[in-house]
Amino acid sequence: MIRFEYHQPHSLDETIALLTQYGNEAALLAGGTALLIDMRHGERSPGHVISLWEVPGLAGFRVNRGFHVGALTTISDLAGTAAGHPPLRALVDSAWLFGGWQVRNMCTVGGNICKASPGADMVPPLLCLDAELRLAAPDPFRERTALLDGFLTGPDQTALRPAEVLTEIAIPPPPPRTGTAFLKAMRRHALDCSIAAAAARVTLAEDGQTCVEARVALGAVAPNPFRAKQAEALLAGKKLEPNLVREAAHRARDESRPISDVRASADYRRMLVETLAERAILKAAERATRGDERR
Repeated sequence: MIRFEYHQPHSLDETIALLTQYGNEAALLAGGTALLIDMRHGERSPGHVISLWEVPGLAGFRVNRGFHVGALTTISDLAGTAAGHPPLRALVDSAWLFGGWQVRNMCTVGGNICKASPGADMVPPLLCLDAELRLAAPDPFRERTALLDGFLTGPDQTALRPAEVLTEIAIPPPPPRTGTAFLKAMRRHALDCSIAAAAARVTLAEDGQTCVEARVALGAVAPNPFRAKQAEALLAGKKLEPNLVREAAHRARDESRPISDVRASADYRRMLVETLAERAILKAAERATRGDERR
């Protein structure tokens, strides 16, 4: 039998106080789609489980000089609220490919980030959108911000400091003529984890052909999702000819560090992620040209 003490704080201050008091014996509970499974399998055994669901202000989506996603926002809610904003199309793509509806209704954006899984599907689109994290902390810091790029430090490992709580994900307003896309490969057509995934963001010049800025991020092909910065550098400032996009995808493949496991071999993952990266870049460029979030 799994034994633990359950806490239900009603404020961030109370949450941080509990984390400070119990230290490594404490675990935060958001949607529970990862923590409860880990506990059932004996991979984690916290003595104190601290629920975030009664803490106000941690869920929701708002637009104010960019986009702001509460850490406790579920994947389903994000899919609905972000759908009306074309630059966030990669997030919507990822959300609708995220497990089944039961999981989407429970899993939170913040939980998917802080789990730091190699195949965390929400992370590649957020990396492409230059997301920043708002983190509440004990005195004297109170709050700090951190770029998502570099926040994940290994499987199940993040740069969270003791007693810190992720409260919000902030996305700066993308420039005009920007498109985004997310693609993943799965063993099944739905309800499955990624074998490989790729997200892209492309900002075009006024000529509609030259790439002003690009982001390419990969998932499930390294210890954590990451930006393929060599591929990004190759695209910036150049016309998006097919050969250039193909070479950028090849560089992205070279930056990956996949493993072989029950889902796929490392070689197969490398092949997949190159194809996915190429298609994601082209799809993001098409969306930047058309400005149509439905494509």
